[in-house]
Amino acid sequence: MKKITWILFGLVSTLSLNAQSFYNIRNYGACADTTQLSTSAIQKAIDDCFVHGGGTVQVPAGNYLCSTVWLKSNVTLHLDAGATIYASRKLSDYTVPAPFGAADADLGEILIGARNAKNISIEGTGCLNGQAVREMFRRGPQLTVDSVTGREIANAEKYGADYRTKFRKVPPCPGVINFNGCTNVHLRDFQVVESSQWSVHMQWCEQVYVDGMQIQSSSYNGVNADGLDIDGCSNVMISNCVINTGDDALCLKTTRLEGKSKPCRWVTINNCILTSSSSAFKLGTESYSDFENIVVTNCLIKDANRGICMIIRDGAIVKNILFSNIVINTIRKATFWWGNGDAVWLTIQKRGNAALGGKIENVTFSHILAHSQSGVRLEGFSNRMENISFDGFQLFMEHEDAVDKRSRNGFLFDGVNKLSIMNCEVIWNKVNPESVWESAYLFKNVDGLQMNQMEGEQAPNKKYPAVRMQHVKDSKTR
Repeated sequence: MKKITWILFGLVSTLSLNAQSFYNIRNYGACADTTQLSTSAIQKAIDDCFVHGGGTVQVPAGNYLCSTVWLKSNVTLHLDAGATIYASRKLSDYTVPAPFGAADADLGEILIGARNAKNISIEGTGCLNGQAVREMFRRGPQLTVDSVTGREIANAEKYGADYRTKFRKVPPCPGVINFNGCTNVHLRDFQVVESSQWSVHMQWCEQVYVDGMQIQSSSYNGVNADGLDIDGCSNVMISNCVINTGDDALCLKTTRLEGKSKPCRWVTINNCILTSSSSAFKLGTESYSDFENIVVTNCLIKDANRGICMIIRDGAIVKNILFSNIVINTIRKATFWWGNGDAVWLTIQKRGNAALGGKIENVTFSHILAHSQSGVRLEGFSNRMENISFDGFQLFMEHEDAVDKRSRNGFLFDGVNKLSIMNCEVIWNKVNPESVWESAYLFKNVDGLQMNQMEGEQAPNKKYPAVRMQHVKDSKTR
């Protein structure tokens, strides 16, 4: 009787293991040798897993060379500890251009893609390495720029700063992950390093869960290598990530592709550490559809060229956004990077000859502590912002490292309706001050200003009053 019981137990155990549906890429011919391409073997493992109803494609410890592979519905790609998939540096290995992806449209290569798939995951503690290569070049004397970029270039020329030296990608230029139109997407625990394009691009996806990821690209020359781009997605949760990139670390966008765009909404971001030579958290600039109902909380922003940034240029409405419990540290980077060392920059500026730039309304900043080499700027160039609230924002103004000084005021508000400032403070660095500093608070073209318990004094040079108001209507103090 005992013998029969053990036999039955063995059968049940075998069936249980088979039911887990593991597909080891080594069994399909993948080779842990970066001189040999394993694309076909990895794709065969994914396809076999998909055909049999789904399961887990296992990437064992080792280094694998790959070009484009496509993840399919009900398939999990598991990267074991010690496993790294390297993107091929041979352009001819990318035989099928990616049929989508705004960031990938110029060259089309990607490492791992998915389109209209459901229930897909990438997980494990392994790594995806884009092997980006970049080269330095100097831009010519004729630059096509908008008014804001032109303003910074003129300032750089004034100080004799080099604004022409820049970097560009060397083909092939694959983005590491690009998912389009997918539902129920999970990304957990693995690393993405040195992508040529946007590192992780989620476009028009529903139910996206990102947890415990590490994303990194060069802070020196990592142009276009954004960390995580959430593009026209809904119902998104991002937690516990460490992102350190050259370009924007975590970015929400609404791009337009072949005349189509989707809104970005119902997004929560928490417990993340973000570092960038551009913007740590950015909303825009691609803003062809709306952004709404977004919460960013309990995050650390360190060594960023910009802390929190909204650049609305293409007609979108941005509303119902909450930033809370955030510590910000900003440091000016090389002049070719976008950013002034701002803790916060919100702007509406229409692109080219567009009819409208867009709107920003119902935005709250609560319990923020910032050490910044510039200040907080809200500039409604093309349209006025509305219903903006700062509650508990402590701003330490620090000395700028860069040659071309851009910092002027602690808080600048230009073009806002219904602005509330409560429990805010500006603290100047008096040990190492900047001679160009002006006022702690500058209000311009503000209609409906509510102030309560504001603190701040004149800058150390004593050239301007602590608070200045120009064209302000309906101002109230409690």
